[in-house]
This record gives sequence, C-alpha cells and structure tokens, in this order.
Amino acid sequence: MQLAAIIVSLVLTVVGVALLARAIGQFVRYFKLGQPVPAGTRTDNPYQRSVTLVREFLGHTRMNRWGIVGFAHWFVAVGFLTLPPTIITAYGQLFEADWTLPVIGGFLPYELYIEFIAAMTTLGIITLMAIRLLNLPSRPGRKSRFAGSKMGQAYFVEYVILTIGLAIYVLRGLEGALHHVDHFEAAYFASYPLILAFKGLGLGTLQNLVYFTAMVKLGTTMIWMITVSLNTNMGVAWHRFLAFPNIWFKRNATGGTALGGLQPMTSGGKPIDFTDPGEDDVFGVSQVEQFSWKGLLDFSTCTECGRCQSQCPAWNTGKPLSPKLLIMSLRDHAHAKAPYLLAGGGKTMEGEEKASEEQLKDVPAAALAEAERPLIGTLEENGVIDPDVLWSCTTCGACVEQCPVDIEHVDHIVDMRRYQVMIESAFPSEAGTMLKNLEKKGNPWGWPRSSAWSGPRRSTSRSRSSAATSRTCPRSSTSTGSAAPEPWRTAPRRPPRPSPSCCTSRASSSRSWAATRSAPVTPPAAWATSRSSRSSAWRTSPR
Repeated sequence: MQLAAIIVSLVLTVVGVALLARAIGQFVRYFKLGQPVPAGTRTDNPYQRSVTLVREFLGHTRMNRWGIVGFAHWFVAVGFLTLPPTIITAYGQLFEADWTLPVIGGFLPYELYIEFIAAMTTLGIITLMAIRLLNLPSRPGRKSRFAGSKMGQAYFVEYVILTIGLAIYVLRGLEGALHHVDHFEAAYFASYPLILAFKGLGLGTLQNLVYFTAMVKLGTTMIWMITVSLNTNMGVAWHRFLAFPNIWFKRNATGGTALGGLQPMTSGGKPIDFTDPGEDDVFGVSQVEQFSWKGLLDFSTCTECGRCQSQCPAWNTGKPLSPKLLIMSLRDHAHAKAPYLLAGGGKTMEGEEKASEEQLKDVPAAALAEAERPLIGTLEENGVIDPDVLWSCTTCGACVEQCPVDIEHVDHIVDMRRYQVMIESAFPSEAGTMLKNLEKKGNPWGWPRSSAWSGPRRSTSRSRSSAATSRTCPRSSTSTGSAAPEPWRTAPRRPPRPSPSCCTSRASSSRSWAATRSAPVTPPAAWATSRSSRSSAWRTSPR
C-alpha cells in the first residue's frame, strides 16, 4: 500500500507542477497581448495599493455584504492560503506514517490553528455548496445569480475542497491514534472523535490508512492542479490566484470602486489627442486584443459568482444584458483566440490578415475560427457580444460596486461602444435623434441654440419670471445685431378679466359673469374659414 501511494502521489505531483508552470507561462504571454495602460495609472502609490489588497482580502469588504456567504467564503479563502503545510505533512506521511513537521509539528498554537481552520473551511464549503444547490437556475431561472455560470466547474472545485478538508481530519485522527492520545487534548479538540473511532485498530492498519488517506489528499490536490492548468479560462478556480493582482492593479489605489467619470480614450497606452489624432490611433475596442492587459486580467479573474448579475437593473427588467455573461463571453473568446494572436495573427482596420501562412500553419483550427468572429455581432453573424446586450447597459455601476474581485465592467462596455459609435456609426435608432441634436443644436433635446437654456419657467408672477429670465439668459444676435426674440415671448397674452369696479354691485357682477360663462362663443369668420380650409387640405392630401 505504501509503495502504491508513493508512486501515484509523486507521478501526479510531477505532472501537476509541470502543467501549472506551463499555465503560468501562458498567462504571462496572454496578458502581454493586451494594450498598455497610461504610465503610472495602475502602479502609483504601491504602499497604499498593498494596504488596499490586504484590507479587501482579510476584511472581505465586498463578500461580507452577503452575510453568511461572505462569512463562509472567508474561512474557505483563508484555509486555501494557510493550509498548505498540511500538504507537506501528507508527503512526509507517505514515507513515515507518524511523521510531523519539524519545529512546529508539535507546537500547540499551530496544532490549534490547523484544527480550527480545517474545521471552519470544511463547514464553510458545505455551506456554500448548500447555497448553490438552493439557488439552482433550474428553478428560479433568471432570478438565480448562478444562471449562465458553469456549474460543473463550480461543483468540481467545491467537492475538491470538501475532500481535502475531510482528508485533513482523517489524517489528524490517525495521527492522534498513532501517537497514543488516550484522552482529550486541546491540540486535537476537533478531531478527537476520530481518534476514539480509530483507537482499537492495529498499528499496521493505522499505517495503511495513513498512506491511503495521504494519497487521496495529495492525489485530489494534484488532480485539481492538472485540471485548472489545462483550463486557463476556468475562472471559478483561477480567481484564487488572479484576484490578488487584479485588486492590486485596480483603478483607485485607495480602494474606491472604478466608478465616476469615464476614463479617457487611449490608444497604445496614451490618451488620444482629438485635436490632432495620430494615424494609427484606435478609437475604442473592436477586437479583444485591443483591450488593455488589465482588461484581459479582469476577464480571467471572473469567479462567475453572479453578484453583478443579481444587481443589474437591465437583467432584472428582462433585458439581454448580464454583466457576468458578458465578461465570461469575452474571457472565453480571448482564451480561444490566444493561440492565433501569439502566432502573430491579427487584422488590420481594413480586415486584412497581418500574419503569413507560414506563421499560422501550426495554429489550431478552433483558434483560427475564433479569430474570424466579430467582437460585436448578432447571433447570425456569430458575434461574441450581441449589440442588444452591449446597448442594454445603463452604466449605473451596480456590477462594479458588487464585484468581489474588482472587475471594471463599465469601462469595457464603454470602450466597445466608443468604437461602434465613432467608427461603425452603429448604435440604437433611439440614440440617432439625440446624437443629431447634439451635433447640430448643441443639446440632446433639439432646442434652438438661442433658447436651449432660456425656456419659460413656472412662477407665481409672470412679470417676475420674465424679468429674471431677461436678466440671466443670454440671447443670440441676428445678422443685424438685434436680439432674436423667443417665440414664447412674442405670443399674445390672455386678456385680463373685467375689474369688479366696472360693475354696479356684487350681485350684478355675479349675474354678468354668469351670463358671460353661459353665452355661446362664436369664433370670427376668418377663423372658421381658415379652419375649414385646413381640414379640407388635410383630408385631400396624400398620406
């Protein structure tokens, strides 16, 4: 049993470490495909960025908004980072069943910490699994924040963590039995029931159980490592590593969310000078490689947790936009297209191929097919992002506010919109009138430039409103230099009512007013003629 456990564990370890090293190299080359960012915008104030990273991780400042979910995830995340010493212990137990770490192996604080964190990590992952099962998309549909997530990958990661947590406790119980712990000790406060369960077993049986359990623990760990290394777009696993740099390189070093004013349009890492743009400047994003390296890092870091989706007003009102699904689509497209880009492939603005056939001869057919997909296009066009999805965003920032790993959804959506508007002139028809008014009138409502900001205001006193408006609102001059009157200023006013002083008494005044109200109103003949002529002209005109 011992020999088999050693062989299986070491073979899986060699394969897992080799594939992990290759995956890290792929990520480095992949992120280099992205465009540079303006100098200093992501690396300013390194100390404050490091403080922000520690605060967001240890405090779980975004996750803790979700109550029990944040509490359970905190223990799972801390366990993932601090339980690797148990992996070293498992390797030692393959060769010697009662082996412990030198120096700290019998140190009581360390033993207490391992018992506590392992227990809370196991309970935390069970809680998260129960929450996922209770919110399966098969029942609530769009209302589930997991709608569209890759559930198989999520279950794989969760069951791996559960298996490792249980293996740690079995090994702790076997260790206590081998060390003849015959009464309750603080160092084994959580695993003591297992010590009692193993107490009557023989030495050989205990040793074989140690070898087998250590092999299960190490084998599960390495199978997880092999799986995620072969699937670099598996965000539900890779966010455990990529979340740290993604938070460190966030827009605001002080920890603020990436909201507020839109970022300036850049090309090649430099803001575009619209007074004198360069010939090679790219306006917006039309290909996935035109995103910045931070954008590509954002896509790969997505955990598919669905918090952005659950808070999106577009998704919650039946629109096709889901921030989560948009980021996932960009991530999967970028990783599928990466082999083509790494071989030197790319398209010019005219759609011509940059690379030669010799460069692309070893590129997989799937990557070549992915390279032909338009970034923005309908289902019939095989587009990555549908135009209806792109233009459903209200840029409210709820997704950015909720994301636990600081993905900047709005910036990426705006970059794609910029290209669609400025280069393709492709935007919803509803926006056409607004953009035309902005271009010709200087305002989105189409008001004349002379009165765009001097419209009538409600007031209890017409004279006071008129006087205030004439003092504060500018008037445009005509060619002769005189002020152009606004139409509402020159409209005839309603004639005033007769003063009560015109009547001989209050009673006669009331009778006169009643007679006036009851008398039929006969319009002038010119009005009637004009009205009849307009009516006949309307009826006889072609529609």
